[in-house]
Formats: sequence, C-alpha cells, structure tokens
Amino acid sequence: MVSDDKGIIYKSRRYKLTAPTTWPQFTVDQEKCTGCMRCVQTCPLQVIGLSDDKKAGFNHRYKEWRCIACQNCFAVCPTGAITITGDYRVHKGYWKNDHLYHDTKTMPNPLGKKDNVPFSEFENELTETERVIYKRRSNRLFENKPVDRQLITRVLEAGRFAPTSGNTQGMKFVVIDDRKTIDEVNQMCKKALRVMTFIRTPHAERDKKTPIGDAEVKFNWWQKIVNPLLISKFKGGLDSRVWRGGANPPPADPDYDTFVRAPVLIICLVDQRAIGRVGVELDTGICAQNVVLAAHSLGLGTCYVGLIEMIPMFYPKIAEKLGEVYPFKILSSISLGYPKGKIDKPVAREQLRVKWVDKL
Repeated sequence: MVSDDKGIIYKSRRYKLTAPTTWPQFTVDQEKCTGCMRCVQTCPLQVIGLSDDKKAGFNHRYKEWRCIACQNCFAVCPTGAITITGDYRVHKGYWKNDHLYHDTKTMPNPLGKKDNVPFSEFENELTETERVIYKRRSNRLFENKPVDRQLITRVLEAGRFAPTSGNTQGMKFVVIDDRKTIDEVNQMCKKALRVMTFIRTPHAERDKKTPIGDAEVKFNWWQKIVNPLLISKFKGGLDSRVWRGGANPPPADPDYDTFVRAPVLIICLVDQRAIGRVGVELDTGICAQNVVLAAHSLGLGTCYVGLIEMIPMFYPKIAEKLGEVYPFKILSSISLGYPKGKIDKPVAREQLRVKWVDKL
C-alpha cells in the first residue's frame, strides 16, 4: 500500500464501490397498478420492471445501484400507484453525504406555506414562469409526431437571450429532426457505452433480463480493484449511482434508445476558448435551461442526454459532421418532442442548502 496520500492506490480506498448506503424505497400499490409500463419506460436506470403478474416493482437484479429518486415514475403514473420514500445517503468514503442534509426531501413551497400544502392549493398564486419550473419533468415518453421547425426555432430563440460571460455567446446548436439519423447516432452511443460498462458494471447486469430478477449479482474481482483506481484518477461525479449504473441502460437493452425515441435531438456545443474558470459550459447550461423551460411552456417535453459525449470519444469523424469543428466541442444534448400522456408534475426534492451572511 502506498503511504503517500497523493498516491492513486492510497486514494482509491475512499472510492469503495459498496460503501454503507441508505437508499430511497420504491413501492407500488398493487391494486392500483395496471401494468401500463409508463414507469418502466421512464426509469433512467431501468430499476423498475414488471413481475410475472404484470405489476410494476423494483428490479432486484440491479443490486449494485438503486433508485436515484428522480420521481419521474411517480409523475407519469396515471393511477397514483407509485410512492418513493426515504433518501439517498452515503455514510462513508468519497461519496459521503449524510452530513450535508438536515432533513428529507420536500415538495415545492415558494410562498412559505405550512409544510405539505398541496401544490394545487397555491399554484394560481404563482407566476407562469414559476409554474413551469416546478412542474417540468424530464420526459422520456414521446409521441411519434414531428415537431415543426418553426416551433423548434422558437424554442432555441429563448436560449439566444440567456446571459453569458462577457456577452460572448459562445454556444452553438446542431438540430437533427430526422429519426433515421438520430437512430444512427443512438447505435453509435450504445456501442461505445458497451465498452465502458465492461469495466464499470457487474457483468450479470450488462444484458437486460426480465421479469424482475434476483439480487445476487456482484462485481468481478478485478472490477473491485480497477474501478476505484479509475475513479480516483478521473473522479467519479457527485455520487456513485451514476458512476456505477448511469451508462448501463442503453447498451444493456437492445430496445433502449439513448435519446428516448424523441423526434428531435438538439446537440449543445461550446466554444473552447472560454472566459473564466467555468466560462462557456455554465453559459451553455443557462442557455439550455432557457430552451427547456420555453419548450415546456409550449406543451413540448425535453430530456437532457449527456451520453452524446460518447460520439467524439469513439467516432471523431461523425463528431465533425455533428458540428465538433474547432473551436467547438460537443457538451451535451436535449431530446425534444410532444409528450405521450401527462408528464409534468411537481415532485419532492432535497431541501436547499442556504447560508445567510449579514457581515464578515
């Protein structure tokens, strides 16, 4: 063992993949569940499946990652059968977060009402902008319906007027509204992700198995060594769920679409000659949020898809065709289209960490 605290082996001990963790609990009212599959189709990590009796439930085959509590399943369920309780808390290691939160998630309460007042009771007191912000959900259920280019342009125009560092407006968008072309990009992403999951994912989880499976899956012995080393070298993101499971659903399921079968894909690119420490990536994020909120205010659905970053890594020539020509580089993407059924709905989120400072 390397004693130097800068050594990669020494540091990797903090990145243990199975640190003590408390997970959110996903429960389904079996009497209300109709087996419509909307929750299964909208789950970003595929941790929901249908049992033999066609009822939704937690897919225990995915032992090494769990629910991220995005609550999109709760939002899209037409019968109110789904409940998510508890919080994601890591108690040791690099991803330790149990000391960062003082309570559980809560519903929106912008007017300081009593706790747990239903959103519908004060929704009319809010501005239209606030209502869109609180109700907007990431949409993974799209109608097979094209979006008029004039409407796409209208949505992008909202992004043009976002604030940017030094008013540089260092972002660029590439729009694909041909499903065949989106399918080609999807297949490239899936192939690239398949390489990544060989290292990062328990091999028993790299292929979709239904119905709901058993939980006896484990990392290979060499993954327990290699993954912490890689994480300590390249860092692992904000929490271990994404590092362990976020890249697996597209390559694991032949029917899974990286861009969730949206009729429009908007690729976000940034000018690498950024101003300041965060510069154009923050600018483009603000711009993209303008686009997303404008889209939802117009009855469209959106979903951020960061996995587009696989294209430059594995298919540089294709990346050039998608706009990655110096000084621009691909940052992320937005799937856009008409939502299938009711999607937008307020959900609970972690309470905001705020410190008020009157004087130094």
